[in-house]
Amino acid sequence: MGGEDSKNYSSFTQGLRNRLAVAVGSFMTAILATGIRGDWLLFYIQIQKLWYGESLIPGATLPGLDRGRENGSTVQPENLLERYHMQGIGFYILQSLLGGFVILYGVGGWLKWYFYIQRRDRAAEWKCQPDRFLTPEDDRLEFRLGSMNMAIGSVLSGILVTYINNGGETKLYYNISDYGWIYFLLSIPVNYVYNEAAAYYSHKAMHYPPWYKRYHKLHHRFKCPTPFGAVAMHPYEFLTLQFLIELPLFFVPMHAGVFIFWLIYGYYYSILDHSGIHLDPLWPWQPAVIFHDNHHKFFHCNFGFNTELFDKLHGTLMRNDRYYSETVFGGQGAPKTPTPSNKKGK
Repeated sequence: MGGEDSKNYSSFTQGLRNRLAVAVGSFMTAILATGIRGDWLLFYIQIQKLWYGESLIPGATLPGLDRGRENGSTVQPENLLERYHMQGIGFYILQSLLGGFVILYGVGGWLKWYFYIQRRDRAAEWKCQPDRFLTPEDDRLEFRLGSMNMAIGSVLSGILVTYINNGGETKLYYNISDYGWIYFLLSIPVNYVYNEAAAYYSHKAMHYPPWYKRYHKLHHRFKCPTPFGAVAMHPYEFLTLQFLIELPLFFVPMHAGVFIFWLIYGYYYSILDHSGIHLDPLWPWQPAVIFHDNHHKFFHCNFGFNTELFDKLHGTLMRNDRYYSETVFGGQGAPKTPTPSNKKGK
């Protein structure tokens, strides 16, 4: 094999290895997405209900499951837990916590090890900001914040799963025939747009100066985030986003499959957004990872998560003819002029 052929072969095999690593990383990120906000148990239970129907698994003995229902009738609650559909709450919270931490530390730890430790010296091949890494102090803080919020999310998810499994009232449904195929198909893009609108406007609100300085500035301490950065934020901000995403469950009829698909998709891409790994979009509506990485680098622009739609609509998409810094609020930057103050903001 000649020198040129050998070089081309080496380039091809390196490219193949990189693509394989990205594919494996993406798959593991999808797994991490089910645990990073504690929703793995909700995801699992809803899949079971979709498969077996609302009665869940035939002969299931999960604590509290379907109690209060006998031959289609309702039995009078025996205690406070039954009255509020909280039978077996300790079991569900414990399972949610255990599973969430295994996923977070197992999968998240692998991603950090593979990219940020094993390939740190080749950052130019995969990193959005190859010349910048978190300081050891910030790296530890990002991990601690992510762990704390994941624990909070796991507890809340355990409570929600308990409520749903014990017959608590939501608008989730499991048979497409309940509302028809047209409603089902329309609900898919509608739910996606709602999630993105909720993420964009709540995120942009966090960039309002008083809220930014009190809450969101903590998340922007991580100017070159890693996968744990997806939930490394002030708990108030974390709970706000969690509340907005799960609110429709109680007001709008939604097929459980649609709900859990967009729930996991949103978490999955949020992790990719914060991974710092240079990845191109898989779908036309997705921005590349550099889109949100630039948000951390330049602060007040690119507020969307999984789409550029709302940034384009409101003029907050980063532009090369504007300059941005932590003190330039509003999302539209400032005129780029060759002044010392402008250069300082770059």
